[in-house]
Amino acid sequence: MLLLVQSSPTSLERDHGFHPNLGVLSGPRRFYRNVEGWSWAADNDAFLAWDEDKYRKMLTEIPLIPGCIFVTAPDIVGDAEATLDRFWQWLPELKGLPVAFVAQDGIENTNVPWDEFSCLFVGGSTEFKMGNVAEYYAHEAKDRGKWLHMGRVNTARRIRYAQSLGCDSIDGTKFSMFRHTYLDASLEHMRGGRQMGFGSELRLGRTA
Repeated sequence: MLLLVQSSPTSLERDHGFHPNLGVLSGPRRFYRNVEGWSWAADNDAFLAWDEDKYRKMLTEIPLIPGCIFVTAPDIVGDAEATLDRFWQWLPELKGLPVAFVAQDGIENTNVPWDEFSCLFVGGSTEFKMGNVAEYYAHEAKDRGKWLHMGRVNTARRIRYAQSLGCDSIDGTKFSMFRHTYLDASLEHMRGGRQMGFGSELRLGRTA
């Protein structure tokens, strides 16, 4: 499983090396072009700072850089119906890219466009992300051969949960913001190491 970190590939290599579980997460605000040799993906920044113009500019650059795992389609946090509407709105501009569709609260009441994306991105509220509905759709995605990603994975508990669902990748803002403190320990944990260095639950602020 990959831990995708929003930080420059140069600094990641300098400080952490080419770890087999480490990848790069780009986004409209910070789009990294020097990702040769790295596993990488592109998020949409909708959780904190959605910017339509910057997102559209990013879409024009992604095809020029090989190796992108997925590009997160625009979504509305916590609202599956609004996310689906936005997905269909943007799909024409995402054609030809490895699209990630974001699972949000209420997804069970929608028609998931399985044939239109290659990655299911488990987003939504904490209650949704850790609940039975998200688990069902995660297993459905794996059964359909989709890449499975989970966002906002900031604790050892969530890392273990993501692994149990079969996630191929995860991301967490804490590992980008405080990577010198937490990243190496989390990568060791993902590889089954015992030197956690942050307590058994990897407590970072108030995130569960």
